[in-house]
Amino acid sequence: MAKEAEEILTSETIRRLNEYSNRIKNLEQRIERMENRMNSLEENALIQLGELKVSLERISQKLSSFSDKLSTLENEILRIGKEMGKMALKSDLKKIETFIDVVNPVTSKFVTREELERILEEREKSS
Repeated sequence: MAKEAEEILTSETIRRLNEYSNRIKNLEQRIERMENRMNSLEENALIQLGELKVSLERISQKLSSFSDKLSTLENEILRIGKEMGKMALKSDLKKIETFIDVVNPVTSKFVTREELERILEEREKSS
């Protein structure tokens, strides 16, 4: 009977050891899969971080370019403003136009001395 009990105890111990061994293997496999997933996630995060860094550098370059272009435009606007300050105003041009209209021999009626004298003589005769 002791031998049977010893065999039962030995077989139960072996069975439990096998069960524990299987549980340990399963846990090791789960841990390995989790480590692989974590490694994969880390790699993806590093790749995305690198892509983000490149994108940020491109955006920074574009902003710098826009800033340079804006400065150029501001300088050009200032230059044009100074040039416009040197130009004649519309009112000045109207005054000149009026003056030209007054002295323009094509549109104005001028009389010669002889015509004036003749007109004055005719008036004297008529009066």
